[in-house]
Amino acid sequence: MRTHLYAWLCISFMVSCSMADTKLERALQQSGSNKKELEKVLHHFSGHPADSLQLKAARFLIRNMPGHYELCSPYLSAYQKSMDSIYPAMSNVVKQTIYSIPLRIPSAHSQSTRKEDIHHITADYLITHIDHAIAMWQNCFWLQGLSFEDFCEYLLPYRIANEPLLPPDSTLGLWKEIVADMERYHYTPQSMVDIKHFQQDIVKNNDDIYFMNMVAPLLPQKKHTFDCIDQCHYDVAGFRPAGLPCAIDFIPDWATRNGRHYWLVMMEPANLNDNFSPVLNPKAAKVYRITYSHNPVPRPNGKDSIPKLFAEPFYRDVTEHYMKVTDFKVSFDEKQIDYRPEYIYLSIFNDLEWKPVAWAKNQNGKAIFHNMGQDLIYLPVYYRGEKMKNTGYPLYVDLQGRAHELRPDTAKTFTLRLTRKYPLTYSKLNWEKNLKGCYIEASNQADFSTPDTLGRISESHPALGWSTLPVSSRKPYRYWRISKAGRFIELGELQFLDESGRKLKGQTLVNGDTLTATPAFDGNILTYSTARSWFGIDFGKKVTVRAVRYISRTDGNAIFPGDRYELAYFGRDGWRTIGYQEATDDVLVFNDAPSGALYWLKNLSEGKEERIFTYEKGRIRFW
Repeated sequence: MRTHLYAWLCISFMVSCSMADTKLERALQQSGSNKKELEKVLHHFSGHPADSLQLKAARFLIRNMPGHYELCSPYLSAYQKSMDSIYPAMSNVVKQTIYSIPLRIPSAHSQSTRKEDIHHITADYLITHIDHAIAMWQNCFWLQGLSFEDFCEYLLPYRIANEPLLPPDSTLGLWKEIVADMERYHYTPQSMVDIKHFQQDIVKNNDDIYFMNMVAPLLPQKKHTFDCIDQCHYDVAGFRPAGLPCAIDFIPDWATRNGRHYWLVMMEPANLNDNFSPVLNPKAAKVYRITYSHNPVPRPNGKDSIPKLFAEPFYRDVTEHYMKVTDFKVSFDEKQIDYRPEYIYLSIFNDLEWKPVAWAKNQNGKAIFHNMGQDLIYLPVYYRGEKMKNTGYPLYVDLQGRAHELRPDTAKTFTLRLTRKYPLTYSKLNWEKNLKGCYIEASNQADFSTPDTLGRISESHPALGWSTLPVSSRKPYRYWRISKAGRFIELGELQFLDESGRKLKGQTLVNGDTLTATPAFDGNILTYSTARSWFGIDFGKKVTVRAVRYISRTDGNAIFPGDRYELAYFGRDGWRTIGYQEATDDVLVFNDAPSGALYWLKNLSEGKEERIFTYEKGRIRFW
């Protein structure tokens, strides 16, 4: 098989050499004074037919090298030295991950300079790297079905992000250890998962100290726990030298909740993707893959901004691998917007703003978008200079791929009753459900050997807000608790009120199964207590309680009295305010809301979790 592959590659290479590789030539031209280093690599591998694979690999790396760079600054250098001092045993796998962490800090990024690979990479570095990679591809028997194209994209790249290029260490030859182990045991792997287990035995078991609460004095938080991005960087850094072709896929911004997500994909020769970390929510507009090779991106025209997501060409659209997608056309009147933009972008609402996730060429007021997620709300936008502007109204793309304009009807209004500003999830519903059936008990014995039951929680607040349970008994007790035998209780806050409605103060009481009790009495609803069976409070003396006020574990997105709110809808020129209110209870009522629009309830007092919503058939639907 290898003989035939070599023959084909030699023929292919001779044909390609007879044609001008314009992309390679452009890369060499961009290299400036470093051109001799890159030409040295090409010359090194061009002398013998046996080196044809290496030469093709070198051409691939150099051809796609423009745009790849390392970020440099005094802060980053100091950070790297600090981490080297604290953790002197770090392998290159760990270093590539840890050195990348501060690159996501906006201030650190803005104060750094780019060290372009095309201008600085050395011939010796590339030659060594290519030789190792080709040897791995040829000698790892589980890679026999991997195409040369996939080898180049998922095994060959010498960097992951903008981390510094490190000199080779023992991790470069991880694949050799795995091959030797398999030969020793006469073991034949059935999938890449089997290879992963061998890799983890060699690498991961020694790296546990870095994943949680890693000491990092020069980071703003002083300690760091790996997030999904860090875990991906770590896995790629360790998997590729072990002969595991892989890449990072990511959702740049969730379409129906705040935040983003990254995960690792393995390239099984027989499968499309093998996701080691599942995508938790299918509501995404786009999924991209980080590649080494270039992908189409909007070209700067020197006037209008390009969204950050598309500023570099290393993101490949793989949305159709994950979900049902659709193509649809956006049309608008260029005269109405008084501008003729070169590109149109589709944006989704995330973290309180519209964020572009897809782009298309403007063709006389029309733009066709491909492979878009369905049952989502998009806003078509463009850039005029630095400012992002909308072409018209938001669009709802249904499950049949049809786009519907959310155009407000100000002549047809209705009344909106709002109890939350952010959607509930099933796990959050359980926070409220866990309180149902809880008892309020009191005793004059600290161990509650003879408790009196003074109330039962039959229901809690469905929006995860405050509830109050009256206590009819006037009998005083020193010890009070909330209990539910053999079940977990999660409370955001628990208050015992006297006849005047004032909160009584005491000391926290816990049982042997209490995990966290104090947060339920700290005055902060976003901290919460967890216990099995019960927890309570010691008032130090007998007291009469007239009511128990409580809130389940909560996200703080219910309507809270005293907070100030604004309701807006999206009009032709952007968000327009319907009205302002200071909440007096747990429901907001807004009259004269225009029908058929997209709405946004803002808490002007506190909080940052807010989602847009529509009103359909008497129901609010968050997006």
